Amino acid sequence: MAESALAEKGISYDALKSALVPDRQRREIALVFDTTAIESSWYGYDVFKRVIPLFEKKSNHSILVGDYLDRPGQNEQIIAAFEESVQLRRNVEFQHPTQFFIVYINNLTDSMVLRFDKGLADYDAYVGVADMTYASLFKFYLSTMLVNLGIKHGSIIIQGHEPDRSKDEDVNMCAYPFEESGFKCRSISSDLKDVLLAYKIERPVIPGFEVDTEFALNAVSATPMPLDDFSIEVDDAKLAYVKSQKAGSVERAGLENISSEKLASLIKSKISASYIYNLAFDDEHKITKFNIIVEVPPKRAARPTRLLAALEYQPDRKTLHLITLY
Repeated sequence: MAESALAEKGISYDALKSALVPDRQRREIALVFDTTAIESSWYGYDVFKRVIPLFEKKSNHSILVGDYLDRPGQNEQIIAAFEESVQLRRNVEFQHPTQFFIVYINNLTDSMVLRFDKGLADYDAYVGVADMTYASLFKFYLSTMLVNLGIKHGSIIIQGHEPDRSKDEDVNMCAYPFEESGFKCRSISSDLKDVLLAYKIERPVIPGFEVDTEFALNAVSATPMPLDDFSIEVDDAKLAYVKSQKAGSVERAGLENISSEKLASLIKSKISASYIYNLAFDDEHKITKFNIIVEVPPKRAARPTRLLAALEYQPDRKTLHLITLY
């Protein structure tokens, strides 16, 4: 239904993939704003009035927003996570977490990140930027706080509207000034948009929410099962192929001498540290498969290395078989 609803608006669901799934070669950022430096109570509008013109017209992004919320009993961790990750662009007095408004954007190049950071430099409310490409405590907290505003698809902004509104209507539900910068607003029912067009910030699986993965697997398999109980299978021949054909990625991660057993153990340790995506049933080969991002701590590189692992889901054997890694 989401595909047909988008098609009626002249939008291809497949064309939104880069905004909906993480890309190991693209960056994610959190732009941080101090609401105490904004006179208007509608601080989101004031922020987006500055942010919107900085988007390039051809790119795809998911945009998430929200306040940096309190967490009872975790104030020290909340502050420490902020201080560790946010690169400050001006002095700011940290009075309470909720004084900060966050705009989270995915699927960015280095030049796009620089464009936002420099473009906001003269805005008094702009506190700084946090690189959310890699796992961090700040990224984890934001994954529990922010909501999806919408998808930027080229010069189109896609949002949700009330389920009982006519499907023929297009509404700028957030009322931020996208049109003033030349963007067109399109909307579909929020029942579809909030479930099928919402970007999920990567984070470890929170205890009690393991069933989320099973719900996801149910879309492509009649036998969804908890992945923590699965073993990881890496063929020696497959590992040799990966080392020869994906040598650059393997060397950046410092895995050129890794064994099949240790690679399987590494992937196993990352299953609950992220989430699965690109779930599909390959009708030609009769297999169910999905991808995960494997983040390897830095060895030679200054930053962690992100690798994409494609895995075949074999519920009858309780096994995840490595298809490829790069």
